[in-house]
Amino acid sequence: MLIHKNGTILHVLLTGANVSDKDQDIVCLLTAGQKEGLALGDEGYRSKPLRRRLKKETGVGLLTPPDVPQKHRLFIRQVRERIETRLSQLWNGFIDRVFSRSWQGPWNTILLKVLHYNLCQAQILTA
Repeated sequence: MLIHKNGTILHVLLTGANVSDKDQDIVCLLTAGQKEGLALGDEGYRSKPLRRRLKKETGVGLLTPPDVPQKHRLFIRQVRERIETRLSQLWNGFIDRVFSRSWQGPWNTILLKVLHYNLCQAQILTA
């Protein structure tokens, strides 16, 4: 999931359990369409080849907590808490109640919930 600093969900990918979310192809696909910017990832994304490829293909820089000076770590922790909160809100809102016969059912439900969440974030709808 790619989330804007204001809390809006920009992009979501659903992958198989056997696919690492740290895979370079997945990270580049997730950030595709972003012209530039800075993405925050956890320590697992701290890879120079991944950073170079991401910057070259999407223009997005990648920042991980160890790269941040100590005086800014509180800010990074707060951003990570917001991201974890968004994921928890989506999870609590629907994921345990999806009964589908194919992968398309849960995926459509996820997309609808993300759309609803973003409309609430933009104050177009109320929760």
